[in-house]
Amino acid sequence: MRRFFGRLAISIALIVVALVALLIAVGYFVFALYLWLVEYLIPPAAAVVAGLIVLVLALVLALILRGSRRRDPDHAVTKAAEAAAELGSLFGDKVQGFANMGRGTSLLTALAAGFAVGVSPKLRGLLWRIIKKMT
Repeated sequence: MRRFFGRLAISIALIVVALVALLIAVGYFVFALYLWLVEYLIPPAAAVVAGLIVLVLALVLALILRGSRRRDPDHAVTKAAEAAAELGSLFGDKVQGFANMGRGTSLLTALAAGFAVGVSPKLRGLLWRIIKKMT
């Protein structure tokens, strides 16, 4: 489990670095566009035109993304379900590995949990409510 969270942290850090690099690249492209427009327009007009071009491109991208989401609304749900199933599988593998390492401890823990649920009606009710909410 610790290794999983380490990989997750590294992945998130790499995504953040990639996004920062992307923003810097976009900034350089906009600046280059501005410098090119300065040859044909006065500097304030070149800045306005460069900004408008970037806004138009952002709107076009937003419309493209919005249109693709409308066509397949179940796609996001399917992807989320697949990701949850994969995460559950990884978690199950980790728990099974942990249980196999300490078979005696795992058996005693399962017996104690079963005994506690069997003896305590409040605990049974709580677990039943949790299971109902999940389904």
